[in-house]
Amino acid sequence: MPTTFTRIYKDKRLNVTQLRYSSYVVVGGVAVRSLFIAALILMDIAVLAAMQKSASGGVVQGIVQSGNTPIPGVTVTATHVVTGEKLVTTTDIHGQYQIIVPAAGAYVIEASMTAFAPAIKETEIKDVSSAARLDFDLMLLSRSQQTSAARNRALGYRSGRAQALPATETPSETSAQQAAGDATEQLNTAGLLPNAGSADAPTESVAVLGNTAETMFGNNFDERFGGFPLQQGQANTNAPVIGGPGGRGAGPRGGRGGGGFFAIGGRGGLNADRPRGNISYTAGDSVLDARPYSLTGQPAVQPAYNQNRLSASIGGPLKIPKLVSSTNTNYTFTYNGVRLRNPYDAFSTVPSLGERQGDFSQTLIRSGIGAGTPVRIFDPVTHSPLADNKFPRIDPAAASLMAYIPEPNLPGEVQNFHYVTAVTNKSDDINLRLNHTFGGSGFGQARQGGFGLGRGGGRAAAGRNQGPRPTNLNFGLQYHKSENRLSNPFPSVGGRNTAQGLNTTLGLVHSFGRFTDNLRVNYNVNRTASTNLYAFQEDVAAIAGITGVSRSPFDWGIPNLAFTNFTGLADIRPSTRRDQTVQIQNGAIWSRGRHALRWGGDFRWIQSNLQTDQNARGSFTFTGARTAATNQGLPVEGTGYDFADFLFGLPQLTSIQYGGGKYYFRGTSSDLFVQDDWRLRGNVTFNLGLRYEYVSPVRELNNRLVNLDVAPGFTAVVPVLSGQVGPLTGIFPLSLIKPDRNNFAPRIGIAWRITNREIVRAGYGINYNTGAYGSLGQQLAFQPPFSVTQTNVHSALQPLTLQDGFPTLPPETVTNNFGVNRDYRIGYVQIWNLDIQREFQSANLTLNLDYTGTKGTHLDVIEAPNRTATGLRIPGVQPFNWETSEANSTAHSAMIRVRRRLQAGIQMGGSYTFSKSIDNASSVAGAGGVVAQNAFDLAAERGLSNFDQTHRLSVDYIWELPFGHEKRFLANTPYIARLLAGWQLSGNWNLASGMPFTARVLGSFTDVNRGTNGTLRANATGISADLPNPTVTEWFNTAAFVVPPIGQFGNIGRNTLRGPSTSVFGLAVSKTISFADGRTLELRAQASNIFNTPQFRTIDTNLNSSSFGRVTSVGSMRKIQLMARFRF
Repeated sequence: MPTTFTRIYKDKRLNVTQLRYSSYVVVGGVAVRSLFIAALILMDIAVLAAMQKSASGGVVQGIVQSGNTPIPGVTVTATHVVTGEKLVTTTDIHGQYQIIVPAAGAYVIEASMTAFAPAIKETEIKDVSSAARLDFDLMLLSRSQQTSAARNRALGYRSGRAQALPATETPSETSAQQAAGDATEQLNTAGLLPNAGSADAPTESVAVLGNTAETMFGNNFDERFGGFPLQQGQANTNAPVIGGPGGRGAGPRGGRGGGGFFAIGGRGGLNADRPRGNISYTAGDSVLDARPYSLTGQPAVQPAYNQNRLSASIGGPLKIPKLVSSTNTNYTFTYNGVRLRNPYDAFSTVPSLGERQGDFSQTLIRSGIGAGTPVRIFDPVTHSPLADNKFPRIDPAAASLMAYIPEPNLPGEVQNFHYVTAVTNKSDDINLRLNHTFGGSGFGQARQGGFGLGRGGGRAAAGRNQGPRPTNLNFGLQYHKSENRLSNPFPSVGGRNTAQGLNTTLGLVHSFGRFTDNLRVNYNVNRTASTNLYAFQEDVAAIAGITGVSRSPFDWGIPNLAFTNFTGLADIRPSTRRDQTVQIQNGAIWSRGRHALRWGGDFRWIQSNLQTDQNARGSFTFTGARTAATNQGLPVEGTGYDFADFLFGLPQLTSIQYGGGKYYFRGTSSDLFVQDDWRLRGNVTFNLGLRYEYVSPVRELNNRLVNLDVAPGFTAVVPVLSGQVGPLTGIFPLSLIKPDRNNFAPRIGIAWRITNREIVRAGYGINYNTGAYGSLGQQLAFQPPFSVTQTNVHSALQPLTLQDGFPTLPPETVTNNFGVNRDYRIGYVQIWNLDIQREFQSANLTLNLDYTGTKGTHLDVIEAPNRTATGLRIPGVQPFNWETSEANSTAHSAMIRVRRRLQAGIQMGGSYTFSKSIDNASSVAGAGGVVAQNAFDLAAERGLSNFDQTHRLSVDYIWELPFGHEKRFLANTPYIARLLAGWQLSGNWNLASGMPFTARVLGSFTDVNRGTNGTLRANATGISADLPNPTVTEWFNTAAFVVPPIGQFGNIGRNTLRGPSTSVFGLAVSKTISFADGRTLELRAQASNIFNTPQFRTIDTNLNSSSFGRVTSVGSMRKIQLMARFRF
């Protein structure tokens, strides 16, 4: 390299960005949440970081990431604990930050970002030549929290305090369980909760994932080890993210399975003679919040509720009088306690008082042919119309179960029942971390030189610090316990969920010369249990006279009832579960010349013991077909009524699944990686890597898994057990799915600094959906002969009733309800990215133009192949779902990002994203989803992805009021300055287009007659579905859709409707008061949805539904929190 070139780039370094894709699809760096909960895929494509100038004062720097996914755009604030002076910066595209502090002293460093729980650490700068490295690992907020927290970027959340309040939901009538989940507040602490991607970080396509970060058995199975934190005593301020290609590093994680270092150090850290810590309390109350939005126009009722959160932490050198006094041993202890009463607000549609008594004389057809005309109900015995539509009799089982369906408490026929309550939740988290250094100085002591990844591409290490360096031993322990009440739109349905978890980690980091090795061992165990109101208390099904269902007290509860015109009845499924994971990880790094070589891997033993029954009390579907007039055996359109079928006790479809006791699932996973960071020239760097991943298909300890052996074209189906020979296709492995061992993932990244102000970054990689097997294994369990399973369709030869819905079948009948292709392939996604960054130094602005493309292959599809257009196709085989990996996806996005760094007390930023995602995947790794309409025409399933969001705009700001010490105004008036100093206003605005929806037919006779419900799509009439002024009662033109003729599939595509857009403002105001000796008190008030704008969520797109075309779910209105935090 020429001398002049070397001088120009002295003490500068380009690092590589890692683009790792979590359970979201990247839309130009903005994550869009999928409607289906997705499993974690790892993506680390390395691209280079911006050059950093050598510090002229003390330096605080590091990397902000989520599970070692670098997060750009994170606000990092350094606050002097004595003077209160603040310095603010934001992370660059690869998550790195640097703050030059002009004065020595103790500093509080905070990292905050939209949709993440903020993190805070403390450090001490001894003099202006000192350097400190603080890396942050941010935890994603829960789904309900994100809805609120995403509106509060820059609202100044602090580490350790409780998170944003949950939304007060008005849930969809057809999603009771989802509504219950949305109303449950969870505290997100750095512990047992899984990591996920940032709203601004590159993330993976949902189409390739299973459950969010909880892949196999819910134990964060897809977390990958690819590196280690900066070791004791190093001052390698320019080191890139350390990790394998696509691998998750082992950075500090506050007690999780990863990481191992403390923000509070020994001699090089804070005052060794005094521990540091903080305590905070956050409160919310219904008195402060706005009333929920009423979908019916009736006055809204505000339930009484409150939220209380307490967080406390303390840490420093470990000193026990007369026993231990060492600056080389540090501890951190944290406690988080939550006591909540969260609002629960739900609307439902229930039968009128007359209908409950069998009087349908006032009942009108609500949609479809004959809408607005009186219903016509026929006696199923005499086949003649009922006189005046009044029942001569009511089935005893129906009369017994009707007690669990509430009477209406609002006028009208639609959304005529309103349930308002408060849900009690509580949790406790205890986190202990210990860190000991053998030899050398205490943690946090900065030394120049680094270990080969520093300045000059590793050359700085060549002549310095080549001898042995300190060895670091770290230990983490976390205990979590929670208890949550489960709610439902019906007061008769509810229950409780409890969870306990223990996570321990032991890590050892040793360095010698250019070589550093990190060994970690992790043990994690979690126990969860769910129960309803009736388990071990009341056998509801037996009292109703329902036969053929489970009689175990563990399964007692209300049978599931599904209607077309009314909200269904779905009780909570009892379950107990114990998950256990043992993990060994090792990673190493060796630097020489222009190359930094990393390699490593990990191995995991995974156990999950599960006791549950999927459908122990039976499910009964009522469509109106049993009380309709018939023509050649088919129901006549416009006749019959679903609730009339129920009162007669005549379902069209029944299903049940129970038995088998406790299942013992076992699995392993392993991965290896090698990666080379190659600095070709001073302004060009490559990152080249190869990763191999293998996850074993799930097996059951006692070989109680059952798959289906199918003939070509699904002409024949035979159940086959683990390790048996299938009569149609041969021998099956114990897991019943062939292992997929060809999972090599190459990754390449490049960064080119064109000038000092322009950088171009690009990357490409392949990632595998290694979390696919977990849910598949659980669905292959609970099958005959180990469990009782039936799916029955009413016919003249097999009449079904509410009391006798599960008749004795011929022994040769195949009743299995699920199978998976034995040649199932793990899905993968190809991802490519281009980013162009330009800095405008005169305006203190940074502009980024990003493009991201993804292509998913071998994605999951759920089919129901045992169907014709009107019924079943294979004699002696009941309806079943079939999962295969033959879907694909394509997504493209472009984003423009602008950020003005803090100047004159003002910081602003914003981003706009345009994107489009298309797929034909109905399920993601067996995680649920709608069955394909026609198993033999998957091309008709191709449409917009469920998570497609065309436009997304986000703007945020911070304004530090210019009063007080070293400010523009009142700097020389001590008393007034003290009163007005330390105030800050912050907030944001998020605007996004609506999500896509599909017009489907609920309760179709032909669809249910094939053993499914809700898979049939509507027919288009040619009329536009768009309305110029949509309302909550008519969001789209319902005349645009009709029910297809009997025997035909719908011709409308997937996701052709658009749901409501969102526009939310957030605002916060805070005051920081400084005391002597570095103590501070922060007071804060923050509001989400400050203008109290209704945020419509979901719409009913089910033809035949009484609320077809209506808005059925609304987000929370304005909510206010008050917080106080004291640091010492």
